[in-house]
Amino acid sequence: MTRIIVGPMRFAIAAAIVVSMFVHEKFRIVGSVVALKKDEIAVKAIDGATYEIDMDDGAVVTDKNHQKVDRSQLKVGASVVVLALGHDMFDLEAFEIQLVDR
Repeated sequence: MTRIIVGPMRFAIAAAIVVSMFVHEKFRIVGSVVALKKDEIAVKAIDGATYEIDMDDGAVVTDKNHQKVDRSQLKVGASVVVLALGHDMFDLEAFEIQLVDR
């Protein structure tokens, strides 16, 4: 009887561990752009910390109504809300950068 229960439990635990390795948390960083590179944005958040966030070609830049705008509108000093995925605050990849003043 215990073999019938233990076998599926081992499988369930192993599956949960594998799935948790690939799950990303969502982060929302509110602040100002302090630096821009082709594939990275640095944002000084309202908590005072500066976060360097990866920004690939799939990241969209939007206005405050979530309407897509050209990436060239993103400039140092702009107020932004960055929506990103990652394991923690030191490993983030932006999927939307919202320009708040637009």
